[in-house]
Amino acid sequence: MYAILPDDFKNAKNFESNFAKKYPIFYDHKKKVNKMLKQEVKPLKLGRMPALLIIDKQGIIRYAYYSDSMDDIPENEDLFEVLENLNN
Repeated sequence: MYAILPDDFKNAKNFESNFAKKYPIFYDHKKKVNKMLKQEVKPLKLGRMPALLIIDKQGIIRYAYYSDSMDDIPENEDLFEVLENLNN
């Protein structure tokens, strides 16, 4: 699992120290990844909308979820089903 934060190093390090205790956060200060994946920014909803993607070993996106708000996230069961189907 990789988190990619389109922000400068200082803000991303602060976010990482407060929220990401077990997993590193990768910083995309040029915001290339979020542009490539068309991740939305909605200022009235507190900024960049979360996106969750599952990518297989060949680099193919097998699941993409683009949130409508900061608390809009997919159910774990849905994600586990996608991951299980990758191994079949």
